Amino acid sequence: MKAGKAARMKSILAGFCILPALAGCGPAKETVEKAAEKAEAFDTSPVKLSLFPAVGIEEKDVNRLFIEPVKKKYPHIDIELLKPGKGTMIQDLVAAGQPPDLLYTWNGGLSTFQAYDLLVDMTPLAARHGADLSRFEPVVLDSIRVLSGQRELYALPFTVQFNAIYYNKDLFDRFGVPYPSDGMTWEETIELAKRVTRSEGGVSYRGLDPEAVSRLSKPLGITYVNSGKERSAIDTDEWRRVFELARSIYSIPGNKPGNFLNANAKPAFLKDQNLAMITTINLLNLALEEAAAVGLNWDVAQYPSYKEKPNVYGHVDAHVLAITKTSKHKDQAMQVLQVVTSDEVQLLSARTTARLSPLQNPEMKKQLGADMPFLKGKRLESIFKSSPVPAPAYSRYEDSAVNQIVLKSFEAYFNGQDMNSALRDADQKINRHIEDSKSK
Repeated sequence: MKAGKAARMKSILAGFCILPALAGCGPAKETVEKAAEKAEAFDTSPVKLSLFPAVGIEEKDVNRLFIEPVKKKYPHIDIELLKPGKGTMIQDLVAAGQPPDLLYTWNGGLSTFQAYDLLVDMTPLAARHGADLSRFEPVVLDSIRVLSGQRELYALPFTVQFNAIYYNKDLFDRFGVPYPSDGMTWEETIELAKRVTRSEGGVSYRGLDPEAVSRLSKPLGITYVNSGKERSAIDTDEWRRVFELARSIYSIPGNKPGNFLNANAKPAFLKDQNLAMITTINLLNLALEEAAAVGLNWDVAQYPSYKEKPNVYGHVDAHVLAITKTSKHKDQAMQVLQVVTSDEVQLLSARTTARLSPLQNPEMKKQLGADMPFLKGKRLESIFKSSPVPAPAYSRYEDSAVNQIVLKSFEAYFNGQDMNSALRDADQKINRHIEDSKSK
């Protein structure tokens, strides 16, 4: 906006405030002038912003929830979706001097980008754009701020995960067993699983899969690595509790997966349909519709709880959008974040993709999956009976290699090694991995 036009606009708007003492137009005039100054500050020249997705999101959803609504409000902003692969991973882009403008990751993955010095405190930028952070669930924002000792805000949340029991109604009906109910503890869920774990007609049916040993740790708010000390955090009573619970699930006769190190419970539930219950994250927009179309008769129940932590399904697991420190277009990137976290786009996301919104607006939960016919009649209200605990700070060394170390440790324990030895071995291997990673 040219200076002369901006001045004329201020003059016209100020004309409505002829009687400030009576109408209270003094503050209104100040607000208008500040808004006009901000409008002048943001460049409207055509710009292309690159978006790097470090967690899965379908291209159609990027188009519908990011690109199209941004283009509608800001025609001068284009978004280019980068595709991670050989030669295009974040380390490749940084090495080539072409880091992205925007990062799409999860709160636990932010530390990876922190290691590349790509994160920046967005608090001043959010204030400059008038972003109302009070719209977000405080515990979700805290899951981002926990990474920084200074409580810096490195990203804004786009969606949050939930956990639930997904169950195959046909298997429960076939074996005359009641469906899972809300409010069950892990012990009650295991007892139910025993009743639907069996072989029949040459087919083995498993009663319960918690998807991963690490999934069981989330309600306890624990991690593999202490992010502050950069040392293993596995040799603890909390992890002993997790290992014991996992063993009690997999020790049900006939319920052990084929391979702990490469176990994937989702195909057994979605495709093979020989798994009665899976306890996992949001599957409502991840192949569940396709499975239902080929015969999966499913429903959902509240996630099981530890006895001492009723109605808790894990810690905050949010998919977030971060503006990189290196971006030359931070104002435009912030405009993108303002659009995709708006009530309008968040409601569109909730209704059409069943993503749970990080906003406090209750409509987001009420209308979850409203435009997805296959969800009609499902017990979605069960999802909201549990809440997450605050997220811990994740270390950049909490990677797939560490996950494999822990899985091998659990496998050794499951096969007869005593608990203390299994965790001590994992502890030593994790610390060795951290030191090796530092030296590279």
